[in-house]
Amino acid sequence: MKKIKMADFASSVLQILGLKEWKTQDDKKTLDDADVTKLKEFGFTDTFIQAFGKSLSADFKDENDAPGTGNSSDTTTQAAVVNGLLAQQTAKLSEAMQQIEAMEKSNTANAESFRRKEDEIKTLKERIEALGKMPEPSRTNASQTHGAEINLQDEKQLAGWNGEMFALAGRPYNERARAALLAREGISIQVRAESNLDYSRLKEDLGAFYRIRWQDRLQSFLVKLPTIESIFPMESGYQDLATLVNIWMGEFSQADNTIDSDFDKVTKGNYEFDSETLRMFSVMFVHKFRNLKELERTWIGSLNQEGSQVIKWSFIEYILAETAKKLHNERELRRINGVRRDPNVNEPGRTMEAADGVYEFIRKKVDGYMDINKQKVVYQIKPFVLGEINEANIGEKFFEGTSMIPAVYRDSGQLALYVPSYMIVWYHKYNELHYGVNQDYKANLMYVKEYPSVKLIPVPNADNHQRIFWTMQGNVKCFEHVSGEMTRFNIEQQDWTLKVWSNWKESVWARAVGFKYTNKADMDYSRQMIFCNETDRPASSFMDAEKDKNPSAALHTSIQTVANTSLLNITNIEEAEVGRTVTIKCGSTEKGVKIAKSGNFELISADWEPNVGDTIQLMKRADGKFIEIARASSIQNILRFEDDDTDPDLSGATEFATSTNTKATAITNFTGAEQGKVYTIHGAGNTNASTIANSGNFVLTAEMVLKEGSLIKLAYANGKFYEVERV
Repeated sequence: MKKIKMADFASSVLQILGLKEWKTQDDKKTLDDADVTKLKEFGFTDTFIQAFGKSLSADFKDENDAPGTGNSSDTTTQAAVVNGLLAQQTAKLSEAMQQIEAMEKSNTANAESFRRKEDEIKTLKERIEALGKMPEPSRTNASQTHGAEINLQDEKQLAGWNGEMFALAGRPYNERARAALLAREGISIQVRAESNLDYSRLKEDLGAFYRIRWQDRLQSFLVKLPTIESIFPMESGYQDLATLVNIWMGEFSQADNTIDSDFDKVTKGNYEFDSETLRMFSVMFVHKFRNLKELERTWIGSLNQEGSQVIKWSFIEYILAETAKKLHNERELRRINGVRRDPNVNEPGRTMEAADGVYEFIRKKVDGYMDINKQKVVYQIKPFVLGEINEANIGEKFFEGTSMIPAVYRDSGQLALYVPSYMIVWYHKYNELHYGVNQDYKANLMYVKEYPSVKLIPVPNADNHQRIFWTMQGNVKCFEHVSGEMTRFNIEQQDWTLKVWSNWKESVWARAVGFKYTNKADMDYSRQMIFCNETDRPASSFMDAEKDKNPSAALHTSIQTVANTSLLNITNIEEAEVGRTVTIKCGSTEKGVKIAKSGNFELISADWEPNVGDTIQLMKRADGKFIEIARASSIQNILRFEDDDTDPDLSGATEFATSTNTKATAITNFTGAEQGKVYTIHGAGNTNASTIANSGNFVLTAEMVLKEGSLIKLAYANGKFYEVERV
């Protein structure tokens, strides 16, 4: 158990005892009986009081620089002590306030009883206030852990923090906390007086977890992702098909022409009203807890608070708390990478297909989409043709793209460039390389260097995107229908199982995108509010296919297959667009995939039975059939050993392929290997396939026969080759 640093409690304990300085006995600081009694009233245990008294008498010198003190884990332990005491005193206060309310209703208690109970309540409030000033983890650590910022202007959530527990509605204690924080800023607001109901709700929010010993709690290593609402603000109360009205205005001003002019002949200017039709996507969470009785065998016994009851509520309560974190994380990822795909009846859907994310929203505005009002395909964003962005040219591309934006937006001070977070590192390295020797160079600029008014904003969780986009800050928003719906779980018991579900609506949309053109050729950047480059996901970035299902091009056109439960014969590529190239890459040959020259693929050159890394490029025709654009073997361009070579040279590369050989060939050694490197050897041929024995310089799990489609990875260390993996 971690040691608590008692010195950190000294000032608060002194305040609790109402002392200005410590009492002494035999020239040593001490706690007398009255002090001990008062600390016990606050809920401190005998163990804590004895340990504190011992450290106090030594003037806390016995714990200076002691191992296990002063670190973040210890401050967490201190916070646990304080939270336990707070929970205890809060419970007592709630009970006392309920008792005095009962006295008032019954009219049976005398004045003395009322006075004693009021004194008790006053004392409990003073204790809670004093405990609230006890040590807690530093603000720095807390902010790093939770990534939360204080937003006192939020009128729905305390300090803008997410979670039902921080909601202001129905929680007067949160309202009073907000009022206290605002008061420090010199702002006064009216809040309701406290009542016993406040504390009952507070106990409910705190939950039952504080009654479980910390060392017995189930540990979850799920990290809660920071919300993108910090860069794309949240707005609530929107239904599907809500209208966001925009106005596009022509040129109005001109030289004075009032003398001898006809008013109607010199009028100038025009208004064009347009709208964004907000699409809200319906999302749900559905789960069924089955065989909960089995938890008695698999779950730690001390945590089974329900005994032999079939429904294990304490476990379910914990799991749902963790589920709320997971739902949050999935939504954050979906807000960036999501591509909506309507679900199939009675078939579970994929997380990323529940709603469109910001990049899919922009793609549709670039590539065209069917406008629900015009009933035509419309285009709203004309992309800049910047070419591929990489570490060597990123500074030039940011400058070039920003320069192309109309100055009225670029110089407004409100324009921001949103880039995938990994590109921020590229940009800083680029600037350091090009400008680092300049005396006026400033590292880690978070704006476009040549345009200081254009802020640079990283978009998290966008590692497989190459798209950058410019727009006014606050234009792109997260929308929801009802705040907190996602974690308002509905629970229904059915026999010995428990159904849990929730439903909500979400969206990422922009208030102003651009004028809706039906002809791409008419676009000229003058009437759009979002600007971007032409490339989104690069073809070189592959996304995993779904197990045991035909690949889907809904999320990306470069798809890597995975291991299945049996060999999968691909019969279609779902969501493939007519005229758009789709690349399929083999990611596993363990119950992998094949494409037969039949059905939708009858036009390809031959059956495709790939090895790991092999690719095939296909394009869908209007009639639904696919034509073959190209196919490539993963070992086609790899360096090959000479025929019959028994000690091949590994210099200059890490990936090789054997040859078909003219006779039986046993590889006895490799030359030119470098210490610590891993080498991949692909097999070729069958009759005279090269072999490697588990002996000599090779430490293998068994002899390796390098036939067509096989491979082995070997790590070279201290003169020997050690097997890492084989296929």
